Amino acid sequence: MHVNGRVEGARFLPTSYRLAFTSGDIIMSRILVWDFRTSKCLLHYTGASLYPKMSFSSNGQFFACSGPGFDVHLWKESPTGYILHKIFTSTAGHPGQLLSQDGESVVTFHGPTIRLWRTKRFATSPSGIWTRPPQSTGHFVLEFSPDGMLVAVAMLRDNTVTVHNLKSGVPRLVIDTGMEVFGLGVIGNTIVVIGDEKVMTWDIPAGDCVPGARVGAEESSRKINLGVKSPHAVYGAAISPDSRFIALTTFGYLKLYRASTGEYYGERRAAGDAPWFTPDGCDVWCADKSGRARFGTYLEQTVGVEDPPEGYPWGSSRGYRVTSDWWVLGPDRKRLLMLPPPWQSYAVRRVWKGQLLALLHDGLSEPVILEVDP
Repeated sequence: MHVNGRVEGARFLPTSYRLAFTSGDIIMSRILVWDFRTSKCLLHYTGASLYPKMSFSSNGQFFACSGPGFDVHLWKESPTGYILHKIFTSTAGHPGQLLSQDGESVVTFHGPTIRLWRTKRFATSPSGIWTRPPQSTGHFVLEFSPDGMLVAVAMLRDNTVTVHNLKSGVPRLVIDTGMEVFGLGVIGNTIVVIGDEKVMTWDIPAGDCVPGARVGAEESSRKINLGVKSPHAVYGAAISPDSRFIALTTFGYLKLYRASTGEYYGERRAAGDAPWFTPDGCDVWCADKSGRARFGTYLEQTVGVEDPPEGYPWGSSRGYRVTSDWWVLGPDRKRLLMLPPPWQSYAVRRVWKGQLLALLHDGLSEPVILEVDP
């Protein structure tokens, strides 16, 4: 095979003996996909961007590349070669893209902007993902509503909580809490915000509301002062599913409070900054970034991240998981998607809600939420 022009980049798909590469100059850039078994050119595309990004699905059925402007072109295998299947228009600048293993989803990313596209549904807009302009980075706290329709998000120690509609991606409510946020809860139509000295709640308006509506501390429906102030810095907080207890993690301690009154309940020495409750609310645990979980309310245990107690936040109740080499697996252990480097994080900075996976680690200017399908 001889190519006229300079070869700039290549992507090899060993399982199908295919090579995708770019060739050309400033005036004309093109992408070629070559099949070594048949010595056949499967795609000759001359509308590519100057330095196009490329991605194959694992079986070679789909091929994605960046096109002119901010477009991502998806090509599908046919008896005569690759034919154009779909064009996705991104608002994320010149995006990179990553095809899922089965080719049914395309993730585009550029800086803090992440979008998920469904190739199977011929979606014209991304699903379940929102972005905002770059901001300062840091750890995030996040809680899904029980039905998975809403998500409340805040940057740790920030004073603003945003409630998003996961179907539309539109902010439904912005809360100026007037305090540093360490933990969140969504109970029915109520948002619970946990600070280091008090807990406040806000009611989510029923029905349709103005996108991005804002409320402040004065609109809070309830405020509870915690009985004992911590002399140490607070690292994280959580409320039990039955709304009975509040947990705070501080330097070397895990403290419990009665949620209804703020009364101090007790404390134990425990290393870790990510607290969570078991579904029945009877046990509370905390974990550090190494993935070790410690301390139950009524029993002392130490477990690994791969085998924690029931209800841990980085485990999906539907059997999904993320492996140590960053593959997202379905319930049947089939590989669905490999997380690109910007999204890779410690397990304790991930939250599952059914098929939704939230990534919350520092280095991100916004949480990343992915909807994965088996």
